[in-house]
Amino acid sequence: MDYNRCMAITRIDISPEAGACLALVRFGLQHGYPIAQEFAEEGSVGVVLTATRPVVYRELALLETRGLLAARADRGARGQAKKTLKLTAAGNKALDAWLSEPVSHIRDMRTEFLVKVMMRQKLDMPIASFVSTQRDALADVIHTLGRSNDDSLVSVWRREQARAVVRFLDELEGRQAASPTDDVDDSMVLSARNQLRGSVVSVQHGDILSSVKVAIDAGQTMTSTVTREAARALRLSPGSPVTALCKATDVFLGVSGATDGR
Repeated sequence: MDYNRCMAITRIDISPEAGACLALVRFGLQHGYPIAQEFAEEGSVGVVLTATRPVVYRELALLETRGLLAARADRGARGQAKKTLKLTAAGNKALDAWLSEPVSHIRDMRTEFLVKVMMRQKLDMPIASFVSTQRDALADVIHTLGRSNDDSLVSVWRREQARAVVRFLDELEGRQAASPTDDVDDSMVLSARNQLRGSVVSVQHGDILSSVKVAIDAGQTMTSTVTREAARALRLSPGSPVTALCKATDVFLGVSGATDGR
């Protein structure tokens, strides 16, 4: 078998069902029936992605054909024929690649991303680095959607999905939103007269302070330095819509080529 050709196919064509099958075999499930049970509605995979037993068996057979699974003929307790499955070397490498590859579209967060996180948890693989990789992979899309002024039904829906993804990734990274208090009025009027709407371009966290770059509607950027705690409480990340507030007494003015008038 041409290993390079096999890897090129599996990296591109492994479906969430196939990837979960490989992960379950590595976890220790060696037969098709218990693997299929995991795809039932109450199974570890089925709570996110359900699949019927024929579909699971078909995925296992396809993985065997591609050389990612090896099968040995065996007999069950009642003498019935069955296969004992194990990952091949190519299967192990393909699974590692699949588990480390972020999804490319926000729509895939609900299924493929969740399945990958769940399988990583089952296999005791780190989650934080994968979440960070996923955030980076969707940063441009989320930023673009966050700056869009299109108020069509589909655009509004996609924008809200992007915001939900940011909040979900924040939760996975252990970021907690600020707890609401009874004495906070969301409709309060602020004395800062200069209020510039925009969206977050980047957030760089230090030990104590965070530097937040904001793209304002005029097409320019400005930077805000806030505490790291505040940045996390506000769930600031690329694409987050924000309003930059500036007191008039803190706005500095510059004039190109001005002469000293003293």
